[in-house]
Amino acid sequence: MYLQLQGHNVAVLEAGKLRGREQEWNISMDELLELKDLGILTQDDIDDVITTEFPACRSGFKNKEVTPLEGGYFENGIGYECLTPDVLNLGVAPSLLLERVSQRFLAIGGVIKEKTRLSGVCVSESVGTAMDLGDDQEPITARLVLDCMGNASPISAQQRYGMKPDGICCVVGSCAGGFEKETNLYGDIIYTNQPIVTRNGKGSNQYFWEAFPVGIGRGKAPGTSDVKTTYMFTYMDADENRPSLLELFEDYWKLLPIYQPSVKNPESDLDIKRILFAYFPTYRDSPLKPESSRVLAVGDASGIQSPLSFGG
Repeated sequence: MYLQLQGHNVAVLEAGKLRGREQEWNISMDELLELKDLGILTQDDIDDVITTEFPACRSGFKNKEVTPLEGGYFENGIGYECLTPDVLNLGVAPSLLLERVSQRFLAIGGVIKEKTRLSGVCVSESVGTAMDLGDDQEPITARLVLDCMGNASPISAQQRYGMKPDGICCVVGSCAGGFEKETNLYGDIIYTNQPIVTRNGKGSNQYFWEAFPVGIGRGKAPGTSDVKTTYMFTYMDADENRPSLLELFEDYWKLLPIYQPSVKNPESDLDIKRILFAYFPTYRDSPLKPESSRVLAVGDASGIQSPLSFGG
């Protein structure tokens, strides 16, 4: 949308329907205000899309579960934790956010082509690009193609020529009700309560947690919602003998009551709204250097990733 605001003609191609997920996405106010400064969002948009607000997130590195914890490892023998105010402490509704932005994008002359799968891109350095949309549609021409197709981008995959990832972040989790409202006060950005564990024949890994209260609203005191999203993730190399996502999920259900003591039995205590699982590959050779001046990968497609989640 920012490019459209600068006077360029922009078309968005989406293989399915252009819509945001129903689950809240956590963000900081500074990031939303940057979008406002660019003219992409208005203050009304920001106020309307925020569905959860809480004071802070915790970071903690411990060898066992003790909460709260004071001091550092050399004082308590367990580890260290701290709170980071105003970091990822807002939950926004992606579906509403994308709806607002797409409507404004169309109003200023942008084009959105839904259910339009990209079959290929023909590149001429001197003229531009032609995007193959299949036999049923005419190609679209453009001076520049921005590849926003994520870490599974076929353009990036072609450029990497089947290169094996150097590392993977595996994530499993759920959004559920049934947590104790009174302790549903803060989020966790990165938190571990166990040392590195070595598995027989499957290497070594350490589990980390991330959690966010859900559905609090704004202006309400934390502790008014029993809904929480919890993620468990770990880092490993791309070896076939590493634990599978299914094995990680089995560990997630087993370890969740230790991480969230208000839950004794996830199967009976929690109202599961959805489960989540994914893996994010990472490459040392990142960000991906463009092979053409007419095609530019952004976000996950380029390998520009968060050092925490390996997500863009």
